[in-house]
Amino acid sequence: MAFMEWSDELSVGIDLIDRQHKILIRAINLLAMAIEHKSSNELLSEIFDTLIDYADTHFAYEEELFDQFGYPDAEPHKAQHQALLKQVIDLQDRWQKGEAGVGVEVLRFLVDWLRKHILGTDQKYSKFLIAALHDAGLDHVIKPA
Repeated sequence: MAFMEWSDELSVGIDLIDRQHKILIRAINLLAMAIEHKSSNELLSEIFDTLIDYADTHFAYEEELFDQFGYPDAEPHKAQHQALLKQVIDLQDRWQKGEAGVGVEVLRFLVDWLRKHILGTDQKYSKFLIAALHDAGLDHVIKPA
């Protein structure tokens, strides 16, 4: 069973961002399975690295849209992205140092943060970016209602 599952309530209405969120959810679920099955430290380290790299890529894409279309709340949103990456890297460091229970702590943190971030902060930019993409003639990247 998945640790976190995609649902339509998580959609921001922008196809690529939704697909990126789904990939982040899959990465979290992969990490959960690896921890549950006590996978090798090498595999867990690779999953951590992939999760961090992909989150960074996803955040860069969102931030590029913010800059391109002048999203007014871009700076606080970017700060949240940077704070998340720092926290995950800190948790990864603790895990690599052998702190017991960090894996489960990481999973709880990621699921809680991602759910709150998508349902809260990301939903705030949704209408703004959908309107901006529409005005720019980029309706093909907007999910149909």
